[in-house]
Amino acid sequence: MVAEWAEAAPELDVSVLQVIGRLLRGAERTEQRLTAALAPLGLSYADFDVINTLRRRNDHGGTHPRDLARSALVTSGAMTARLDRLLDRGLVRRRADADDRRAIRISLTRKGERLATEALDAVLAVDEEILAPLSERQRTALAATLKRIVLPLES
Repeated sequence: MVAEWAEAAPELDVSVLQVIGRLLRGAERTEQRLTAALAPLGLSYADFDVINTLRRRNDHGGTHPRDLARSALVTSGAMTARLDRLLDRGLVRRRADADDRRAIRISLTRKGERLATEALDAVLAVDEEILAPLSERQRTALAATLKRIVLPLES
């Protein structure tokens, strides 16, 4: 693509396309592999994110859905739909908030904990496979470089 642009419009500097194009293609391929790894478990990546956020946070008494939505960068409505799916499967439970009767808390069931563990193992295996060509030093450098790119986009 860059060579074609150099021929078609030599005055354009399209070198950025090499980086951005690879980032986009890598993200797309990674998402495809993660989706495939989670499919046998009956999970979408969004569902995986919710159950493993609950597992990682391990909030005593459960986590407020608002905090889950913030963590996932989705609306409260989108989080409600995710939680409803997970509730229907028996992976999470809703409880009244002990400090605020109008609020609820979400926590994993035992079944949800087991599936969260299995799903994380599957995701980490895919991540490891994708990063296998890189040394630890290269991974650290890449993570730092990507952080410098992504942080300004977050604000």
